Amino acid sequence: MYQLTVSVDNANAGWLYSVEDIVKSKLKECFAVSALSVSGRRLYCGFGCEACNRAKLNAAVKEGLVEMYAVVSKFDFVKHNLALSLPSLRYDMLLHTLVAFDRENEYKLLNKLVSVKNGMALDGIFNFKMGELKDRWLEICNLTKTNGAYLYDDETYNELLRFLISAVNPKINKLTVCEHNGKYRITGALKNSMLDLSAVDVAELMYYLIDLAPLELFIDGSITNGELYRRLTGIFDAKTISTYKNKTKN
Repeated sequence: MYQLTVSVDNANAGWLYSVEDIVKSKLKECFAVSALSVSGRRLYCGFGCEACNRAKLNAAVKEGLVEMYAVVSKFDFVKHNLALSLPSLRYDMLLHTLVAFDRENEYKLLNKLVSVKNGMALDGIFNFKMGELKDRWLEICNLTKTNGAYLYDDETYNELLRFLISAVNPKINKLTVCEHNGKYRITGALKNSMLDLSAVDVAELMYYLIDLAPLELFIDGSITNGELYRRLTGIFDAKTISTYKNKTKN
């Protein structure tokens, strides 16, 4: 029997929950199990499998760790170091965009940095092995704060997010957004499947789009929220399907 335990201080319990959620989706193919426990101020997650599946489990745990550091811990770090008095949605969109920024290079660095072994402390790795990444994150936080005055103007704000997202490796080439009864549907073709997501409000829609960073965005029908429409066109250069079809005919 092969066992692997990962821990974190309770203050960052969300980090470990994130790792467990990612690994859980792969436990079946690893023929593995997991369990959470608490001891003092630390939260523990144990993983176990037969020795013959050790490599598969280690690969799944490493994937969970890399994803967690690149998204969850980066979000916490950026939020802590980017105190701006922006409207809530505008601030959250900025945070999500900064987290997505340069993610391809950060995943490569984290894959080299993170090694899986029993007794890993997530906060220990973050505090003592991720200095280069944290320096990068702090630099972009400081640069954003230096230019914070421009973030209150819609046009310059959209231009900034557009610039940041242009440096994000897209997860999909083309996306279509349509609105129905105040909710939004996002569809597009992946390599081996179709993407079909529902967003209950503007915030959820924008978070999806920022994460997916499509090369092309199309609007099917009308968008009743004028500010959202300007965001879609200003940040993602969105085109309405009817306008796009007419241009391709001419």
